[in-house]
Amino acid sequence: MFKVYTKRFGEIEIEEEKIIRFPHGILGFPGIKRYIVLNHLNKPDIPFKWLQAVDNPDLAFVITDPVVFRPDYTPVINQQDLKELGIINLSDRGIIAIVTIPQGNPENMTANLQGPIVVNLRTREAKQIVLTGEEYQVRSPLLNNTSNAVLPRLNSKLSITAAIPVMEK
Repeated sequence: MFKVYTKRFGEIEIEEEKIIRFPHGILGFPGIKRYIVLNHLNKPDIPFKWLQAVDNPDLAFVITDPVVFRPDYTPVINQQDLKELGIINLSDRGIIAIVTIPQGNPENMTANLQGPIVVNLRTREAKQIVLTGEEYQVRSPLLNNTSNAVLPRLNSKLSITAAIPVMEK
């Protein structure tokens, strides 16, 4: 374990085996290659987590399992991307989406369903891919298919929580 300082969470201890590595970085952040998934403080059961950059204390993304909000979300992932990540079995694949939550208007939150992050759950290598076609959008509303009343009941359905160990703060 080693310690990392983050702007949002302060100093945290990180287990090396829980780091997710992005060989090419995330789109717009090609030089930042190591991230950790963190729970929200005092709210580990909500369907949102943080993807915190290990090497940049200021960089963290809100993420979610898009299937929680869009059960019909079935992106077709290019075989080359799966091969690059070493994913042979679909059970080794995790998909997460970066969420944008407008300040003061959480009901207008969106997820980038056109640019999901694909994670090899065995090796913890990841890549943000860009889907072709018009089926999914960069700013896909999350709550148009889910009422605000449903949000508290979505607590444990974030499948990446079980597959990608989450660091507790």
